[in-house]
Order: sequence, then C-alpha cells, then structure tokens
Amino acid sequence: MIRRRLVCRGAVQGVGFRPAVHRLASALGLTGSVRNDADGATIEVQGAEEAVARFEHDLAAALPPLARLAALEVQTLPPSPAATFEVAPSQASRRQRALIPPDAALCAPCRAELEDPRDRRHRYPFTTCTDCGPRFSLTVALPYDRERTSMARFELCPDCQAEYRDPAGRRFHAETICCPACGPELVLESPAGELLALRQEALGGARLALAEGYVVAVLGLGGFQLACRADDGSAVARLRERKRRPTKPFALMARDLRTARSLVELGEEDAALLCGACAPIVIARRRPQCALPEALAPGLDELGVMLPTTPLHVELFRRTPYRALVMTSGNRGDEPICRTPAEAHARLEGIADVLLVHEREVVRRADDSVVRSTARGAVLIRRSRGFVPQAVALPVPSPEPLLALGGHLQVTACLAAGSEAFPSQHVGDLDTDAARAFLVEVADGLEDFLQVRARTLVVDEHPDYPSTWIGERRAELCAGRLVRVQHHLAHAAAVLAEHDRLPGDGERAAALVLDGTGYGPDGNAWGCELLLLDGELGWSRAAHGSSLPLVGGERAVREPWRVACAALALAGERELLPRLPLAGLVEPHRLLQVAELALDGGWPLACGAGRVFEAAGALLGLAAVNGWEGEAAARLEACAARTAGRAEPWPELEGAAAGRELPSAALLAAAARRAAAREPAAAVAAGFHASFARLAAGLASAALPGGVRTIALGGGCLVNRWLARGLCEELSALGLEPLLPQALPPGDGGLSYGQAALAAAALARGRTPRYLEAPACA
Repeated sequence: MIRRRLVCRGAVQGVGFRPAVHRLASALGLTGSVRNDADGATIEVQGAEEAVARFEHDLAAALPPLARLAALEVQTLPPSPAATFEVAPSQASRRQRALIPPDAALCAPCRAELEDPRDRRHRYPFTTCTDCGPRFSLTVALPYDRERTSMARFELCPDCQAEYRDPAGRRFHAETICCPACGPELVLESPAGELLALRQEALGGARLALAEGYVVAVLGLGGFQLACRADDGSAVARLRERKRRPTKPFALMARDLRTARSLVELGEEDAALLCGACAPIVIARRRPQCALPEALAPGLDELGVMLPTTPLHVELFRRTPYRALVMTSGNRGDEPICRTPAEAHARLEGIADVLLVHEREVVRRADDSVVRSTARGAVLIRRSRGFVPQAVALPVPSPEPLLALGGHLQVTACLAAGSEAFPSQHVGDLDTDAARAFLVEVADGLEDFLQVRARTLVVDEHPDYPSTWIGERRAELCAGRLVRVQHHLAHAAAVLAEHDRLPGDGERAAALVLDGTGYGPDGNAWGCELLLLDGELGWSRAAHGSSLPLVGGERAVREPWRVACAALALAGERELLPRLPLAGLVEPHRLLQVAELALDGGWPLACGAGRVFEAAGALLGLAAVNGWEGEAAARLEACAARTAGRAEPWPELEGAAAGRELPSAALLAAAARRAAAREPAAAVAAGFHASFARLAAGLASAALPGGVRTIALGGGCLVNRWLARGLCEELSALGLEPLLPQALPPGDGGLSYGQAALAAAALARGRTPRYLEAPACA
C-alpha cells in the first residue's frame, strides 16, 4: 500500500479535471482525494503500488478536452486510513500561477440535449457542462468554484444537485450547471428598459424582430453583441449608420458549418477552428455564389464568419427565415463592448431596437477573437474570447511580476509572472475615456487573478499614448520601476520570444517589422524596420524604409491620398496625378496642391510600410480615405487577389534599395506609371506586393551580419496574405529562415507580450532598463 501526492499545474480548474481524476481513481480502486488549490489542483491517491503507478501513467490521457496539464510534481506520503476517493473542498491561499481556462463554445453533447424534446434542457439557452460554457467571463475569484462565479446566486434544483454530485456524469462538479428550473431566464426589453417578454416568448420576440429587419442587442458570453439579418441590405445599412461604422467589415454568424461553407471557402483547419472550443471569427475568401450584400465588407473579397458559440445563439436561428446574422460588438465607435444590461441601455440607445438580456452576469468583458485563414495556417488578428487567459511562455522567466500595457491601437495588457506571460483580452484603440478605463480594468483583473501587484510597468516610448500615461501613473503610485520600450523593438521581441529565439549571451537575432506607425527615437514615425538584437540586450536599426512627408500631419494617416501625392512629388512624377484613378476620388487641383506642399519641407516624416501600402491603394482609386485602420491597404490586397497567376517584381526597381533604405517613393511611382497607362488595377496591385517583398528581402539580406540567418517577421502588415507569402518565399530563396507569429497577433495586439518579454529578460540578466533606450539611428 502506497500513497502519492500529485501537484498539478496548468488548465486544471473549470475544465472537468476533478471529475476526470475521480473517475480514473475510482476505476483503479484507489482512495484519496482531489481538490482545487491556489496554484492548480492537488491529488492524493492511495492503493496498491501497481494501481498507483497505472494512475500516474494514465492521468494525462484521461483528462477532458479543455484541460491542459503543464507541470506535475509527485511526492510520496505515509499511508493513511481512507475508505473512498472524494472531491475535497477547495483550498484558498495566495496563488502564483493558476488561472481558469477560456470560455468554451457549446459542446456536441449539450447541443444534442438542446435538440432533444425529451430532455429537460430542451431549448434551454444556458445549457452547459464541464466541457463547455463560460469560465473566464463569469469568474469573480479563484479557486474556481460556483460560489466564486456569477452563478452563485442561482441555487441548484434537486435534479441539478444530483447531477453535480454524480461522478459518472459530465456535470459532476460542473460549476455552471443549471436548468430551466433553477438557472437564468431570458428577458426581452425595449431600449428604455420596458419589459416585453420572458423566457421562450423573449426568444420568439427576438427572432421575430431579426426576421423583420430590426437590430437586436444580445447578451453573449463576453458582453453584448449587435445582430441583424445579414441578407437584409436595409438592416445592414441601418446598423452601419447607427453604429457610425461606414465601411469597416461586419462579422457574420452562420447557422451551421454547412451555411458557413456556402458563404466562404474554408479549409479543414478553418472548419476545425470554427467548430472547436475557441470558436473564433474566421476571415476567409468569399465564395463567388454568395448572395449576401457587398455592404457587409465593402471593397473586400473576404467575410468574417463564426458559428453559434452558445445555446442562446443556437436558439436565435431556430425555425427562422434567415441563415446568417451580422454579429458585431455591442458598442458605439471605439468604446468597449457593453457588459451589463444597464450599460447597454445607456450606450446602445439609438442603435438597438430591442435587447435580449438575462440574469447571468458577465464579470469580465471579452470581444470575439478573430483569425484569418491563410495557406500557411490561421493567423490571429484579435486574441480574446476563447483564447484568454491562456498563458504564453516566456523565454527568460521574470524574477518579479511585471505589467506591460501595449501601445495605442488594438491594445492588450500583459502580466508576466515567473516563466509565463498572460496577455489580456482585446481592449482596442484608446481614443476614448471609456477605452482607457477598460485598459485599467483589464490590468487590475490580471493582477487580481494572480494575486500580485506589479511594481515594474512597461510602456511604449511614445510620450502621448494614453497607455504610457496609465503606466507612468501606476509606477508612481506603487513607487515602482518604469521601462519604456521602442514600438518596433517590442514587435520584434514578440515574435522572437514566442519562438524562444531572444538572443542569449554572444548571440544576435534579426527582425523585419512592417506596420503603420511607431514612435522613432529620431522623432519621426517609424514602421518599416530591419532591427538587430544582441545577447547584451542592445539593438540597432540596420535598414529601414525611406521617409515620406505627411502633408497635413495626422490627417495624412486618415487620408492616404496625401501620402501618394507626396511620394510622386519626391519621385519627380507629379504630372501623373491627374491621370490616375485617384483623380476620380479627389479633385486633380487638390492632388497637385498637396504634391507641391510636400516639397516645401517642415512636414512630419513617416516610413511605415502601412503608409506605403495605403498610398498604393489610394493611387489605384480603391480608397482615398481610410474609413477604418488600414482600409486602403486591405482593399489593395483584395485587388491583388483578383489576378490570375503569379505576379513578378517590377524590373526597373532592381537594385533600387541603395543606402540601406527601401525606396518607397520609387515603388509608388512605378505603380503610378502603370496605373496611368491603364494597366488593370489587379495586375498593378499584385506587382506592387511582389516588388515590395523582393525589395524588403534583398535589403534584409544585404544588411544582415554574417552568422544571422533567421529573421522574425512582425507588425500589422503581416496579416496581409500576399505580403507574408511573398516575403517568406523571397527570404527563403536568399537562404534565410523567416519566423512568423503563431500564438499572438502580428499587429499591436501582440505588442504587450513583446514588451513583457524584453523587460523580463532585462531584469533576469541584471540589466538596468536603460538598455532599452534607442541606439543611434543607422
């Protein structure tokens, strides 16, 4: 007779871990217990030596789908009397690493119950079990038990209580368990808060409103979503007008996978993501026969599609004339998603016609995650519901907790503790007071979960970012350390750290960072950067894109036609402007005026790759003004995708990358000459992508020192399929190994992780934060 204690770390709370352990131990005739504790779960098993060894061997394979056993520590104990194996009460104490798993989409067994008229949960919109349902979004505190979730207010009925105590069932210790007799109820309300219907009548009213073209606000897993019929052009137009979102694409929710496949081209990996526990929005190529309005994604050849993630979503499609709904964030402009019915009534007034709400409180708001389908696999655009709060490993463990706060756009926070980093859910752009308050809410939530208070705050070097101000204030309040990390260095570190390639002593690493704008140490806007990092935690700018004047300052970022005019002026090709497709969107005399002003000097300078791609989109008349971040560049990529065959780089640009600068003005002038000669826009767009990739790869190869053959690719431009593929092919042809982001978005959503990884490495190696200050510009 022997007794062993197994200390388990990883995703072991809220995932059916204890029930699975109970079943395995009981099947092997073992006694003892399993309980949640501050850092994960602790198992004690006692029995014959052979049975205990079998338990240890079979444990990992016996775990449920959402569980992840990251570490296991085994101790031998003296045997003690025990008659059974039990699930013991949780032990609360100071924790170091345990987090709950992400919210998980509706599982197949629960879906079957939903469809079964004989089941007591037939059509019940809050059906869940240990394999699915809310976790992160409803947890108040850890360890994860019902009394520390927003389900605590719902007392279990006798039937649910029996299921909760039955070791043989999949709801054994399912903390979100409920049914129509004891769980939340649906309420349909007017925008003013007037009660319209309850329970199934509320669902019926919401379905009828959607069918008739109204906008319905639906309380989902991580907050409110705004829904309308996707096949009703008038409803889509009303939602755009009310939400003040003139051209930014809307996400769709398809009734089922078959419907999704009829709308977009899905590979096997895409389908697996849609049907999996994380269930993100997948952006995929629109099928030619898709009859939905072009207004869903103006100027693009893709649609973002998701499947129903909750029983409530499933019920919204039951016996309805529509097969797809617009399902977009429940907010206005750049505000955070609404979390409570009170918020929704206040902030969605004038947007939603009715609200479908319920009593299960959303504790932590989280938008839907977004991935993009590519030939090399799915690329994360937004990492949020379904992924957060999963940890990402740190290549160098942090000796103390530290909190990184990202940049200004697509912001996330990231808390580093020990060998793991915890990127937060998507916060968004910090243009409003509400968004800034949300960043503080998210940062506080990360610290509360881990029960730590970070005294090292990591921020962007830009002095005017709200995230920088928030970090400065937090460091001041806790008398802590403030680390400032240059924007593109953080992008580089995010990719290198994810692949465990941050350079050690005597090593060097390289990164090509392509994005829109980041504060440069020379006072200009950077964004097309070849960076070198070394094991001493120093860095240098080995090459970059040539700078273009932003005529009109910040206005030129919103109006990329200004950048196009400036580039042609610098290239001596102003006379092309009236002959371009752009002249159909902006009066020719204004184009020439801005081109002339560009030569006067005194304007802010920018070298961002994003600015160059947007300017190319403007030249071709695809978008003179960005209705959303990067719209002109996204339309350029969509245009390039309409070509048949492979585009070749433009021959006149061979050898144009002189002086370690990518010749942005010359590249745009080459595109303008072709557009003015009436070459098809798709051919010009494809050639532009091919030429940029050839120039960037050649520049990198020439500037890299000997011995550095791996290059990380980061920055928001890497969501572009054509660019990422072209760069990888060109770099590989030159004998270089490209590294692409996988676990995090390539854009600013991954910035906080890069900041945290660099700061953790600095603290672990005993360096002062000054190592992160900028080098002399190359």
